[in-house]
Amino acid sequence: MAEPEDLLGKADALMARHRPARTDGESYAEIPLLEEVVDLPPEGGDLPLLTELVELDQLEPRLVEPRLLDAEPAPAANLPATLLAVLQPEIDSLIEERLKQRLEPLIEKLFEDLRADLQLIAREILSDAIRIAVERKLDRRE
Repeated sequence: MAEPEDLLGKADALMARHRPARTDGESYAEIPLLEEVVDLPPEGGDLPLLTELVELDQLEPRLVEPRLLDAEPAPAANLPATLLAVLQPEIDSLIEERLKQRLEPLIEKLFEDLRADLQLIAREILSDAIRIAVERKLDRRE
């Protein structure tokens, strides 16, 4: 998996290929500005203002649309969960790659140390077994 800096570099290169070339003297396109003046209506005009909190259970049932009562949360509320679901495979891949890079050398060293310890133990057992066998053989001869 490529590092984030590599991905950004690749994305910039891709965008540069599809962007028309600019000459040095050429400037960027003009930024649009809001030039129209909007007059607000005077106080008490037709602009409705919410001045008190009204709970749905306080409204008459005929005035409340049934779909509002059963409405799902706004998409913005689900954004973190959705984003996590989309990014989860990428996150898992990055974690696995990083763990592999950092843990493989440690595991290799542990196996080497374990192998060396096991060889020492095996040599001690073998030398003890040979010594005991030789002593028994010599005891039988006497």
